[in-house]
Amino acid sequence: MEIETIIPNRLYSIKYDEEDTAEYYRLFNEEWTDVAFLMDFFQSHPEFTENDFWGFLGNDPEIAAARVLEDANKLEPHLKELAENSDNGEQPDLEDYFKPLNGKYGYDIEHIPVKGYGVLESTFLRLYAIRIEQNCYLIVYGGIKLNSSIQNSPGLQEKVFRKIDKVKQFLVNEGIIDKDDI
Repeated sequence: MEIETIIPNRLYSIKYDEEDTAEYYRLFNEEWTDVAFLMDFFQSHPEFTENDFWGFLGNDPEIAAARVLEDANKLEPHLKELAENSDNGEQPDLEDYFKPLNGKYGYDIEHIPVKGYGVLESTFLRLYAIRIEQNCYLIVYGGIKLNSSIQNSPGLQEKVFRKIDKVKQFLVNEGIIDKDDI
């Protein structure tokens, strides 16, 4: 496992040993921008685009895939803008974007797990990260959320908490406390 720099001093991404690319690039250069992947994903889970959470889509995989593409294309420059604002002491910044991932991690005071959303009002996109220090985050996973909870959303349910726990342990083992340690 290693840490790759996305935006120096602001945004980093974990690269798992079993993966070819870091999580950030897996999301923005592969999954969230790959029409074939998105169509297959939504066609494989029609029950979720019919439920109360996403029912407004009318169970149309093409509309759902188009929303993900649009959202991802807006989210990446938005993250860069937030990082720039973080550098300049302006709002909104990365602190405004990422929200604590409560529940299991509600009492963590170091390596705090957080989540971020896409920029569209109704967004499928989720970024999961660990807060290293103020306005400095390490992306550990991301995906498409199809239900009101992680536990009931395919692709997230079996991976989010496992990956967060794995990266938190990696950070402890490597003695990474703040961005100077990265």
